[in-house]
Amino acid sequence: MYKLDGRIAIVTGGARGLGQAMAERLGKEGATVIIADIDTASMEKTVAAMNAAGSKAEGYQIDLTKTSEIDAMIDKVAADHGRIDILINNAGINIRQWATEYKEEDYDFLMALNLKSYYFASRAAARYFKKQGGGVIVCTSSGNSERFTTKRTPYCISKAAVNGLVAALGNELGRFNIRVNAVAPGYIYTDMVRQGIAEGIIDEKAIMSVLPNKRFLEASEIANAVVFLASDEASGINAQTLFVDGGWNKNGLPEAKDYK
Repeated sequence: MYKLDGRIAIVTGGARGLGQAMAERLGKEGATVIIADIDTASMEKTVAAMNAAGSKAEGYQIDLTKTSEIDAMIDKVAADHGRIDILINNAGINIRQWATEYKEEDYDFLMALNLKSYYFASRAAARYFKKQGGGVIVCTSSGNSERFTTKRTPYCISKAAVNGLVAALGNELGRFNIRVNAVAPGYIYTDMVRQGIAEGIIDEKAIMSVLPNKRFLEASEIANAVVFLASDEASGINAQTLFVDGGWNKNGLPEAKDYK
């Protein structure tokens, strides 16, 4: 267990899915968790559930594609709590289109959320980390940062860039006792995956053929890695991307079923 009592943690995109699992695990370890998300209804539901379970959680409604809102959110959390200790950059989206058909507005939106928000949230948080003598940033990357498939070229680009972001930021900020790392998840058994398998959109057999551990991961397994990197137990780890994918990044990837 990685006790985080008294730590103040921000999780972007923490209302649902992976971000929710991260927020819940951070809360169980004693951190006060601020969930920053545009989905107010889901955010309020997650915050209420966490508080009912004995954790300390707050919600902050935000459009993470707007740098001004990111700066305002970081400033408010620091003012309300006196410090910020952990930033989890997790918000993200994948818009599936063929590379030859990708709309410019979709590309810009994806990059603004998946990459630009990570940089500017990290920039804003690091200013406080420097003043207080340190802090931790953990970003959500993806197995698609190194293993690619069809209809997700901009997504793959954004996640490969996240790996570069943590390497560069970790190198620059390490001298201030600020650690920057990423977790790159593999295939996770989410509601979307379950539905895709049931509808025949996702070829489970093909996926399993490239997974050395022959199973989907659970969101909790990704959250475990994030909390480890955010804890003092990972004090010597900086500027790294940790692949939590059952070994997938050392294997291949099936093509999309509808490739033409």
